[in-house]
Amino acid sequence: MLIVGVVAFLYFIQISNENKKQEDTIQPDIIESMKAGEVGEIEGGKTLTEANPEAIDSPVRPPDTAMPDAVFDTKGQIISLEEDGVVIMGSGENFEDQRTRELKVNFVSQTITFEKGQQSRYAGLEGLNYLEIGQTILVSSAENIRGKTEFTAAYINKL
Repeated sequence: MLIVGVVAFLYFIQISNENKKQEDTIQPDIIESMKAGEVGEIEGGKTLTEANPEAIDSPVRPPDTAMPDAVFDTKGQIISLEEDGVVIMGSGENFEDQRTRELKVNFVSQTITFEKGQQSRYAGLEGLNYLEIGQTILVSSAENIRGKTEFTAAYINKL
């Protein structure tokens, strides 16, 4: 009976260690995708007016509104169609300095592209067939896109 107890104890320790190893490999990917990028951050001591005077005349956020730590949406105009995504001229919403920048938006099999009004939807790379240069799109991502110029889209909405 003692031998059965010891074997069962060792078995459960082994399973526990395997689950811990699985968690350790998954967790860094989740943490990494939620980290903000560094592009467009305003250097210490500077104001938005100093970093980007145009943002005062045409802000993408209400004046005196702090930039959130995590941003999951932005919009922009498509400037090129790629094999696995699009390049847009982003509005600056995902940057503290609010500057417009080229953003590479990657498509994966889970990316869903919606027609205007969400009347039709297309999964994965198929959605690229329904986009055109010059269109304005709203991009939503499962990752934190603050300060990033390249990220993966979860949803694309044609505006």
